[in-house]
Amino acid sequence: MMKNKLFPRASKYDQQWVRENSYDGLTLYCLESLCQVMPIQKGMRVLDLGCGWAISSIFLAKEFDVEVWAVDRERSSTDNW
Repeated sequence: MMKNKLFPRASKYDQQWVRENSYDGLTLYCLESLCQVMPIQKGMRVLDLGCGWAISSIFLAKEFDVEVWAVDRERSSTDNW
């Protein structure tokens, strides 16, 4: 499948889980595209504003080994932890 080649990291995640925990189901693909042009290095601290259910935060922490601070005014930090 073409997505697997273009988005090797995002394609590893269960698509049902992604759809259930993101607004459009494309969150991880968009984020992986952004990470191709933005230097993300192991150990960085990343602020994920407007993270929703923190799917993007989970992706960044697992795939890039960064420390992510997930913040969303609609979700409590405890729920996203």
